Amino acid sequence: MKKALALTLSLVLAMSLLAACSSSAPAAPAAPAANASSEEAPAEEPAEEEPAEEPAEEENTDADPVAVAAMEYFATFPKMAEYNNNAISSADLFAKIDAEEDMLIIDIRQADAYAEGHLKGAVNIPYQDIPANLDKIPDDKPVFINCYTGQTSSQTVALLNIAGKYAVNIQSGWNRGISQAEGFEAYTETEENTLEDGSYPVDPDIAQAITDYYKEADGHNYKYFNFPVDDLKELVDAEADTYTILSVRQAKDYDEGHIAGAMNIPFGKDMQTAFPEIPTDKPVVVYCYTGQTASQVMAVLRMLGFEAYNLNGGMGNENFGWLENDYPVVTD
Repeated sequence: MKKALALTLSLVLAMSLLAACSSSAPAAPAAPAANASSEEAPAEEPAEEEPAEEPAEEENTDADPVAVAAMEYFATFPKMAEYNNNAISSADLFAKIDAEEDMLIIDIRQADAYAEGHLKGAVNIPYQDIPANLDKIPDDKPVFINCYTGQTSSQTVALLNIAGKYAVNIQSGWNRGISQAEGFEAYTETEENTLEDGSYPVDPDIAQAITDYYKEADGHNYKYFNFPVDDLKELVDAEADTYTILSVRQAKDYDEGHIAGAMNIPFGKDMQTAFPEIPTDKPVVVYCYTGQTASQVMAVLRMLGFEAYNLNGGMGNENFGWLENDYPVVTD
């Protein structure tokens, strides 16, 4: 299984690089015009008949569509240039609400939290119900996803993009983002909204992979694949070699201090080219600053077959995450 995963990663990456090289190959120079020179050209020897070209190699149709779409997530990142890190601030979203832009807001919190108050126009699709609604979520407009702290919405954003949607995370969710933004009350309501009618088919293999993901996430010991910082601290203290820690913070921040034993693949475009460096024979605990970009990476890695988890709260600060308990970092 693990060898097959490593082979799949290498194959899909090689295919994407080959396609990129082929598409950027320079065109052959144009032949000179018949009357380009007034001098008579010397007679040429009859050209030898060139052998017939080999038929073009057929496109590999055996490639796993789930793996291809997952690797493309960062190869084409971000899908919409306006949204750095596939995220939007509360203030910028408020401006879009004011402008009545054509968009959809999905609140993936549970129904009771949604009923207490949500963004104007937002529809409620609780986290575990996303798979059942995949083909109802539009793929022709931006879709903004809200949760509690931005972590489960970040997972959802990655998976919806893999499914062909234009999904963007609302930074820090309701608890740490929207409800803390100045004047947020003017952009909230309690009225229930529903999805507009529409059908937006998703590749069956991708839809099944996403369905399996949510089913496992909802019933997992680490609910929604969020790994507790205390559990990771125990593993670090024990110097266990049964797991991999992956920091997706930027290299400068990694150098200034990271969790002991962590490898670094900075978050952003083309980071998937380094995924073959991640060991495939052990779980991967991914962390970032607050758990939001790491959640995107974790979801993509799971679509590629890794047993991956998001460090709940990420590196965080004195209020949450790794630094909440003043856990140590290293620089080597």
